[in-house]
Amino acid sequence: MKFGSAFIASALVTTTVMFAPATAQETAQATRVTHSAMSGHVMGNPLATHKLVEYMSYTCSHCAAFEKESHGPLTANFINKGHISFEVRNLVLNPIDLTAAMLARCGGRTKFFGNHRAILSQQPEWLATFQATSPEVMKTLNEGTVPQRLKKIAKAAGLDTLMEKRGFNPTQITACLSDKNEQDKILAMTKYAAETLKLTGTPSFTLADKPLEHVHNWTALQPKITALPQ
Repeated sequence: MKFGSAFIASALVTTTVMFAPATAQETAQATRVTHSAMSGHVMGNPLATHKLVEYMSYTCSHCAAFEKESHGPLTANFINKGHISFEVRNLVLNPIDLTAAMLARCGGRTKFFGNHRAILSQQPEWLATFQATSPEVMKTLNEGTVPQRLKKIAKAAGLDTLMEKRGFNPTQITACLSDKNEQDKILAMTKYAAETLKLTGTPSFTLADKPLEHVHNWTALQPKITALPQ
């Protein structure tokens, strides 16, 4: 998804590769989740030689497609080998994106990737639900404190129901949407992506904190990481 700097500012209020079977130690790598210094969620060996980072938006259809296409092969063929880690960072585009990003972080680091995949896999449904919101309800979404607005957005999109099905109760969901510390982390990642890295679309990827040019999907990314030494 392409966007301009003004839009970001406003949002802030098949190549087959064969490998040997993975060992038990390699398989365990994908279950390791840590936080980076930027507060992103890192899957795999935190000391991996190659650090792959995705900057993504929950309202970006290309991000949902990347998650669907990449998850299996990226996990099995790269992360589990231990030489590549994969980090997800936010580049929020709008208030509903921020709402989803806050909910994805519910439950701490061990819950993140499950939340992340669930939100992206059901993206067409909750976006359609949100877009069908009545004009009367839409008018109320900008009223109240930030947590109150995010809670109303979550309800309008059905994201609260999605999270309840994942085992979170309404009190926990409200707490996640009210967590100013988590909100600040998300917006700091967005600011870094836009102002320091000068990223102009989602998903975008970096290796060693350097943007990969013209790489915005799994088809373009796979040969780049296949070429990395193990």
